[in-house]
Amino acid sequence: MLPAPGERVAIFLLGAIGYMIESSFFFAGLARGSAAAVTLIFYTYPALVTIAAAVRLRRPPSRVVVAALCLSFAGSATIVAAGGDVELTRLGVFFAVCSSLSFALYLVAGDGLVRLSDPMTTGAWVAIGASVSFLGRALVTGFDSVGGQWPVLIGNGVANAVAFGAMFAALRRLGPSRTAVVLTLEAVFAVTLAAVVLDEPLSPVQTVGAVAVLAAAVIVARAKATEAVVASADAVHP
Repeated sequence: MLPAPGERVAIFLLGAIGYMIESSFFFAGLARGSAAAVTLIFYTYPALVTIAAAVRLRRPPSRVVVAALCLSFAGSATIVAAGGDVELTRLGVFFAVCSSLSFALYLVAGDGLVRLSDPMTTGAWVAIGASVSFLGRALVTGFDSVGGQWPVLIGNGVANAVAFGAMFAALRRLGPSRTAVVLTLEAVFAVTLAAVVLDEPLSPVQTVGAVAVLAAAVIVARAKATEAVVASADAVHP
């Protein structure tokens, strides 16, 4: 039920500071422009993660990671741009860039600070940290009425719980750069679910973008599997 000793404060602060700041910037950007424009800027975070991870580890990213990064960004940009108008004020651009940068730092910090704790436990305590921050802000600024929105709130809570746990599990297995690339699948799932649930048709251009993002995820997965085989062979035959 508790994170590993030595990681508890860091994990709590990942939610209380990291996630709270990132999401606040994102929604501040949405209030000042179209969702397509904000999301286009937000999806620069895999590049920022790759750069930050390379600086922290003092090791340049592999060509495979760079290729997958470019492919995922091109695909997600195509999906978003083809789905709506791209309009954003200067302040909206600033908030969107801050959101992308803070999420990149959030991923890199999560990889560096969380080594021993169970991913689901980490996700739970990150959520607790974020909840405390948002509750504190609501007590200062005031609450909005939730009315009959409890089913939506509960569904959103379940979705975030799965996302938190799965992301920290991925960070442990893939590292921040590869995890960031795979996370761009969010764009693919968003347009696919919109087509199925909201009856919003998937355009041919968006389909091409989705294929590009999926291809990037496959490249990352195959590269990681190849590295594991090579590492295993080296251990047997040093």
